[in-house]
Amino acid sequence: MKNIKSCHWLLNNLDRVVILDCGMLKAGTKGNYEPPGIIAGAKRFNISKTFSDPDGRFPSTMCSAEQFQQGVRELGISQQDTVIVYDNFGLFSAARGWWMFKAMGFEQVYVLDGGLVKWLELGLPLAAEYAHTSELGDFVANPQTGYFIDKAAVLAAIDDPEVLLLDARSPQRFSGQECEPRAGMRSGHIPGSANVHYASVLDDSGLLKPKAQLRALLSEAGVTSQALQFSCGSGITACILAMIADECGFYPLSVYDASWSEWGQDLDVPVATLTPEN
Repeated sequence: MKNIKSCHWLLNNLDRVVILDCGMLKAGTKGNYEPPGIIAGAKRFNISKTFSDPDGRFPSTMCSAEQFQQGVRELGISQQDTVIVYDNFGLFSAARGWWMFKAMGFEQVYVLDGGLVKWLELGLPLAAEYAHTSELGDFVANPQTGYFIDKAAVLAAIDDPEVLLLDARSPQRFSGQECEPRAGMRSGHIPGSANVHYASVLDDSGLLKPKAQLRALLSEAGVTSQALQFSCGSGITACILAMIADECGFYPLSVYDASWSEWGQDLDVPVATLTPEN
């Protein structure tokens, strides 16, 4: 797969790549991020702080190109580097890191299949702490249009048959049968959207399913040749669906950055729910 590297591939290329831990806490979880291990040579890519909009009204929204460029340079990353991103859950926030790099015009970025979970399972090398560098990289942010979209773009496309929005939240949250983990959120989904739970892209071993199965998942959700938008709770796991859609050759793709953390509390936008019989 073009966007994925295996743990064994990474083991054989540890000294040739930049490894970034993009892990984070899930919504509703308190405390500090403390992963059960650090992959040897990994640096910390803090989505929630270093690489989020400091003035944003919603959690972990995309920062400016200038802020992203500075943060990446401080990690010692240069234009010629190959970047491998992973997270602490196997596949949760790593795809968000991948999508952010793509949105900044950087192509040599890949998601570690199985993430830290698989790395630990295989007993591969760990470090006691994150790697650091004193030298600035020469990474240059080259913002690409359309990667991140706002509420207005989603609202404008609700009735457009040429656009389909896929929601990465669980079926229970999508249907409105389960309360949101964030306070003050309505339950349900954006009208006209379809549900592809982000966890459904993984097989029983925690690795990404083969491309044929990923295509089938998207097809079952109604994906044909439309432009695709993606949402979730706060724009994190939506990027997993963007990644598999890209893997399967669909285009154009856009992530609703604030996602349900914005839509769910706005009483001026419509919300749909499903009954258990549906």
